[in-house]
Amino acid sequence: MIKMRYLLAGSLLLALSLQSQQSGFHFFDPKNLVDIQGTVQRIDLKEIYGKKSQFLVLTVASRDQGLYHVEVCPQWFLENDIAVGMKIRIHGSLLTETEGDDYLIAQEISLHGERITLRDRRGFPLWSQQGSQDGSGKRKGPGRRGKR
Repeated sequence: MIKMRYLLAGSLLLALSLQSQQSGFHFFDPKNLVDIQGTVQRIDLKEIYGKKSQFLVLTVASRDQGLYHVEVCPQWFLENDIAVGMKIRIHGSLLTETEGDDYLIAQEISLHGERITLRDRRGFPLWSQQGSQDGSGKRKGPGRRGKR
């Protein structure tokens, strides 16, 4: 009887946890890759995955493909400056279950002819493989991360 209560309580907690994640939780899908080119319209920093780190999110206007919100990487990971009005090419995973403008999780971006790799071919983030911020605002590990 006690085991049954724990089982039911655990099932309820799991269901509530999954329900809360579904609204804003998304995954990189290597089967749904696209390439877009456009102009950066807006730059935001958002806490997408909790309070661990703010992510760089770009709004990119593509002449022929419309408006995209592009999740790039944690703010501390990217050494390159990105400004509104810059031309950018993005290779990434297009999310199909979003409302409003299209949402893309970047695997690779190109700025001023320089290609910057953010995720491996399966979509695993390179910043997770190479260390993280130490709280002082300085990066751990080798510089120029994400570069090929």
